[in-house]
Amino acid sequence: MRARILPIAILIYLILPNAAQAWVRHPFEDATVVERSELIVVAHLKEGSIEHIPRETPATATTIWGYRAVLVITEVLKGNCDKKKVPIIFHHGLTPAVGGYAKEDGHVLNLVAFVENYPADAIGIFDTGGAWSGSSLVKDARDDNLWFLRRRSGVYGENPGTGDYGIVDPEDLQPLELKEYFLMYLTDNPEPLVKNYVREQMRKASRGQRYHDHLEIQRILTIANPEERFDKLMPFFLNRTLWNLTSEARDGIISCGDIAGEKLMDLFDDPDYKKIRIDIIEIWQKVGYKEAIPTLLELLAKHDQFWSGQDLKKGWWNENPDSELTLRRREICLEDPETLYVLNALGAFQDPKARELLDKIYARWKSFDGEGGSILQACEYVLQELEK
Repeated sequence: MRARILPIAILIYLILPNAAQAWVRHPFEDATVVERSELIVVAHLKEGSIEHIPRETPATATTIWGYRAVLVITEVLKGNCDKKKVPIIFHHGLTPAVGGYAKEDGHVLNLVAFVENYPADAIGIFDTGGAWSGSSLVKDARDDNLWFLRRRSGVYGENPGTGDYGIVDPEDLQPLELKEYFLMYLTDNPEPLVKNYVREQMRKASRGQRYHDHLEIQRILTIANPEERFDKLMPFFLNRTLWNLTSEARDGIISCGDIAGEKLMDLFDDPDYKKIRIDIIEIWQKVGYKEAIPTLLELLAKHDQFWSGQDLKKGWWNENPDSELTLRRREICLEDPETLYVLNALGAFQDPKARELLDKIYARWKSFDGEGGSILQACEYVLQELEK
């Protein structure tokens, strides 16, 4: 298949006009998907069984909204099911398209208009609820794939249910080639198996590596000595290691208290770690490390030096957008989340030494003709906290 290239924003609008109503999906780890699934099967969709479930009126908006179909089971990997065919639900945001075409609630998904030689009867399953990529979760749902099924209810499948099985998230449908990998999570001791998988399957290593890192961090969190615990957590923190979108290493570092505050001071001014400065500021705030206040005030004054020479007028962001001054202002403004993090921390610390500088910054941003925005609001918050 050879696609005609279009700007992605135009492509999404033309293919699926209600894409603007999509939401930011929470990605789920493989181990989590396996654990939460009531029934995991190797199966394929029965051709001709797909039926759209239209959205109900607001008065009955808790009913299912999505698609129904019949799933033909080849093998059960987890759970109990003695039927070869079971009805399933595609909860809203997962769209089955036959031959690249689907129509729902007045909107049309039509890949045929943009992809040449699209298989006429292939059933693709598309994530139309998240950041739509234009590719199906599996090549063809008529073939056997891995289905991670749960009973859910609610318009988006957001609540537990007792009816038919269904899929809610893109992670609930995976290609059959990953069967051996997912079976590892059903064993009594998945860790060595996943670790070996990561070592041997470098192309797919990231998904298994996160699981391995998660277990290692859990072991580190049991270390009683906070200094040792901090040192062992830092590599994971610096690598931005996440598990279910949560930085377990960061939370563990916060649990180290003042030890963490002191040790992070050495990294704060290191240019190699500039990207994590806002993380460090937030950790200082969480652990109540007031020894960082002079450093925070120094950073705040540095950011203010640039703005002290500016006279921002309403609409400055789009006025003369190619000029050197506008570009520099934009660059500094985009870096200014540091200012907001510093202000938030100073508000939590309630240290009167910050008052003089804050009064000056507040007066400056208040004079910027309605362009003070979040910095002005943050200053007001800190000044209120200092009054307490």
